[in-house]
Amino acid sequence: MNGYIIFSDLKGYSKLSEIETRKYFEKVNYDLSQRMHKYLQYAEAFNTWGDAVVAVFMDGRYAIDMVLEYRDFFNTYDFEALEMSRLMPRIGGHYGEFFSFKDELLGRTNMYGSNINTAARIEPVTRTGEIFVTRQFKEAIENLPVSIDYVSFDELGVVELAKSFGEWELFRLYRRGEKPQVIDKIFALDLSGALPPPPELNTEEQEVIRYCKTINKREEFTNWLDSIDLAPRSGEFLFRLAGICKNLGLYSQAIDILNNLSDLFIETYGIKMYPYKHRQDLLKLKANCLTRLGQYPEAADIVYGLWQIGMKDSDTLSMLAAQYKRRALFNDSDDVSRTNVNTELLINAKDLYLEAFRRNIEDYYPAINAAYLYRILGSQESEQGMKLAQYVSNSWIKREGENWWLDSTLAEAQLLQDFFIASYFTFERALNLHKPDSFERASSAEQIMTYARITGKETELMDIISLLTAN
Repeated sequence: MNGYIIFSDLKGYSKLSEIETRKYFEKVNYDLSQRMHKYLQYAEAFNTWGDAVVAVFMDGRYAIDMVLEYRDFFNTYDFEALEMSRLMPRIGGHYGEFFSFKDELLGRTNMYGSNINTAARIEPVTRTGEIFVTRQFKEAIENLPVSIDYVSFDELGVVELAKSFGEWELFRLYRRGEKPQVIDKIFALDLSGALPPPPELNTEEQEVIRYCKTINKREEFTNWLDSIDLAPRSGEFLFRLAGICKNLGLYSQAIDILNNLSDLFIETYGIKMYPYKHRQDLLKLKANCLTRLGQYPEAADIVYGLWQIGMKDSDTLSMLAAQYKRRALFNDSDDVSRTNVNTELLINAKDLYLEAFRRNIEDYYPAINAAYLYRILGSQESEQGMKLAQYVSNSWIKREGENWWLDSTLAEAQLLQDFFIASYFTFERALNLHKPDSFERASSAEQIMTYARITGKETELMDIISLLTAN
């Protein structure tokens, strides 16, 4: 069935102090409920959590009246009298099919469906104090048997919704008699002239990349790479080629390609634009290669720069942790030993991995690395490493067989719990199943060899290392 779907939240709510939050629920929320309670009987579903409200109405008139009264309540509420920060509503509306069900946990009707998700993505892009709705909502209201003559709609044009939910044509809903917006709607514009996109892979380049991925031996790939002219190739081709170099362990070649790629420009109206110089996936790839070559300061600087421009995600934290870890273990040498470890740096690396895992508990990469560092640090920290390794085993064992990285992580988790025989056979299954490339095998082998040397477990881990390094 189709209905009018409403989503709202309050700008400023997340910044309320604990005292202000208590005032909100004890006073503001109570006053709001006196105004909203009458709409509950007309709603197909009505739910709240924190400052958010979601409601679905079959009758458009109740949907209109509810959003206007909700907006007016907050726009005119005397927050100053309560000595608390002003909260401003953002309200999004959409019309379309939804599905209802009896929510056994809550004991009431609830709803789901793609149109519910669409409405949820409108609210974050709504201006504070306003109501933004889709064309579907507007037209459904305008086509009601009995017209609603006390509302108007201003065209906003095509707007990109939150969380990459696509572009939708939106309208500002307001009470007739209120001021309309003072600008015309803004259409989606073609900016290819002002901001030209870089060339895409052509058919011949696609075939070459496919061929490159079939080459598994570094020497063969190096000979091929030396035989071709990269100058006329597109930037996208060079970027993918650099990624293949990295996967084969050809880190210097990958960096040379990336450096050339950063210098590529597109000229428009005499202005040079560099589409790859600041591209985030390029910078991450370069940092990864620099780390492998032991150029830790430059790699760390790149990753820290990504963090500064807003890439405050688990992946960025893990990359920065990797710089600290390798610096702590190898210092300025190419070898590692128990007497050569920078403990302070290692603790920083461990903490960064733990924070990365906290930010994304679905990511096993920072978890297993933190477990390694706990065990390397020894003493009481070693027990924490075993517990974290056990957690990794228990949490991801059901996904065994998914890919090389997951299965090798499960094998490493067994290794960190001193289950060496079980780890050997898990690695053996993973090798036979996934046929990992040289980069994937070398990454796991290097991690384990470093751990073995620092912890003195070379004998116990000799068979596993031999298995991973065998031709």
